[in-house]
Amino acid sequence: MEKRYLFIILLTWFSIFSYGQKTEQVNNGYEKGLIADGYKKGIWEYYDNGVLKLKVDYTAGKLTFLASDTSKYAIKTKTGWELSQLDIYPHFLGSNDEIIKILVSNIRYPEKAKNGSITGTVLIGFEINLQGHVDSVKILKDIGEGCGEEVLRAFQLIPDYWLVAQKNGKQYTSRFILPVKFRIDSKDSGDNPQKEQEELKRAKALYAPTNYFPELIISTVRIN
Repeated sequence: MEKRYLFIILLTWFSIFSYGQKTEQVNNGYEKGLIADGYKKGIWEYYDNGVLKLKVDYTAGKLTFLASDTSKYAIKTKTGWELSQLDIYPHFLGSNDEIIKILVSNIRYPEKAKNGSITGTVLIGFEINLQGHVDSVKILKDIGEGCGEEVLRAFQLIPDYWLVAQKNGKQYTSRFILPVKFRIDSKDSGDNPQKEQEELKRAKALYAPTNYFPELIISTVRIN
């Protein structure tokens, strides 16, 4: 009789514990994993454009897989910035598709820019420091009327967790350029394309060498 009561007590306790664990299986196309009580648990997979880029074991607190990449990344050495192949390359601790989703969902075309037919590309430069956080964020090229500030505002919404660049057991600061193009559809803006390209070229040259995120396009339609 005592064993029966003990079994009922244990079964009740387990049911309460299991019920308290709110779990959710995530699979949204760019990340797969389990969330329990609001926290990521176990191994998560992250994809960029459908390609598996990394796996992170959140229970063990370690990186378990990183896709090979022979690209050269901009790192800061004792002699200055240089491009180099790395053992571990700097990457958002998640999917770059998530970064794109956050920016596209949150950047708004400023009304003053839209009403003034302001178009063009904003360049944001930023570094990934030795602690794996974004550092030294700056507007490398602005087009005015609040566009640069709007990109910076949305950029700050990105979770601040990155893989630190590593080579031969040593960590390095790295850096990137994020280009965001503001475009007004169905109407010529009157901007000078050649002047825009020259300004972009100068801004990029001042921040070279560097790595680039794919250009984002923020478009709107102005109806007169």
